[in-house]
Amino acid sequence: MNYIELSIKLKEPTFIKDVIIFELGELGFDSFQELDDELKAFISEQNYDPTCLALIKSISGNSLCDLQVINHPSTNWNKKWESNFKPIEVNSDCIICSSFHKVRDVKYDVIIDPSMTFGTGHHETTLLMSKALFDFEIIDKDVLDMGTGTGVLAIICHLLGAKSVDAVDIDPIAVENTRKNLSSNTINSNNVFLGDSSFVKSNEYDLLLANINKNILLKDLSKYYKGLRKGGNLLLSGFFTLDNQEILDLAANIGLIFVDSKELNKWSLLILSK
Repeated sequence: MNYIELSIKLKEPTFIKDVIIFELGELGFDSFQELDDELKAFISEQNYDPTCLALIKSISGNSLCDLQVINHPSTNWNKKWESNFKPIEVNSDCIICSSFHKVRDVKYDVIIDPSMTFGTGHHETTLLMSKALFDFEIIDKDVLDMGTGTGVLAIICHLLGAKSVDAVDIDPIAVENTRKNLSSNTINSNNVFLGDSSFVKSNEYDLLLANINKNILLKDLSKYYKGLRKGGNLLLSGFFTLDNQEILDLAANIGLIFVDSKELNKWSLLILSK
């Protein structure tokens, strides 16, 4: 899968940058990198609509210095990613790094090498989800990771002692990448599947993870509810804090119970239970 990168350079980045991230997130952009004077936004080529450029110009006004569209064929992505990737500390026990990094002296040294998939832990939503997993008793639990990406959340669940972890993604490259990353972490699992929310079966999981954009979460929330066992937990991320209420209203109508929420740089994590 090819990706499109938007490089957006601004004179006054703080407020305008947040607005642009929100609007592009609504349009399906699934990863962002914030620099001092630049915002980088990424979306799969198949989901890219060039009319978003006019939206960015309208929002930015005179604050826009430069706007570039950069194509990333899948064959070139890894080299670019490796040049920017630095290890991420989830907590004192867990580091997410890549195979070319020096092994860290921590309890959970999670190795992730991407292949045109996002979910390394750099994005706020992945980091929020990763941190939250350490607050749950995962030993002997059945887990589903929807939209697994690189498989980083599935890997952490395996390392924390889950009885089973199903990892699902609609992107065949993500599926293959997750399998490779599981192997890199010496995890022997065949439970990586190509699919969407139709994969979810009733009352199968103690913990369900979905780090996907808001519109998909709203569409599939009832299926996630059915997939949970009584007392099970649903962790949702991939959206902004200002989207919380819309998701919580639907969750309450379905029968999900609000447990907690976390925030990082205006991105949100919601924890719900059945």
